[in-house]
Amino acid sequence: MRKRILVVDDVPDWRAQLQSILKSSYEVETVDSYEAAMEVIRRGEVELVIVDLRLSPTDENDRQGMELLKALAEHRINAIVLTGYAEHDIRTEAEEAYNAFDFIDKSVLANNFQKILDVVGEAFNLLEAKEKAKAQVIRAAGALQSVAFSDDLNSWPLRKFRKR
Repeated sequence: MRKRILVVDDVPDWRAQLQSILKSSYEVETVDSYEAAMEVIRRGEVELVIVDLRLSPTDENDRQGMELLKALAEHRINAIVLTGYAEHDIRTEAEEAYNAFDFIDKSVLANNFQKILDVVGEAFNLLEAKEKAKAQVIRAAGALQSVAFSDDLNSWPLRKFRKR
């Protein structure tokens, strides 16, 4: 499994920092807008997205990141939210309505970049486990064995498989 991450953030320093942290273990592409993110998603070249909820440096009411989470849910792509606006109602919407894998406050991350590595690693470990389980079922089906395609084989939303 290729481990491809898309980082969507309007702040160049955050994009560069995340790319620097993640690039030793993952293929990382960065974009600064909803439109650019959707272009990457339409190409089908990403397994996980790290998305900032506000994608405009000048509009405090910008919700394009939440709109992107909605689109990611429709495409069944797992997402990690990274935001400087970690209000409870926004977190609840991201997790419950759009199945965000995790919700990370940028102020917490600024002091501990290991957290993003841990969360991304956990997500990819779960994705790999799901792919292995699917491969086993496909092999069994190829051997004409009776197989069942359970909900446990789904890789979206990953958050329901987290052990917390």
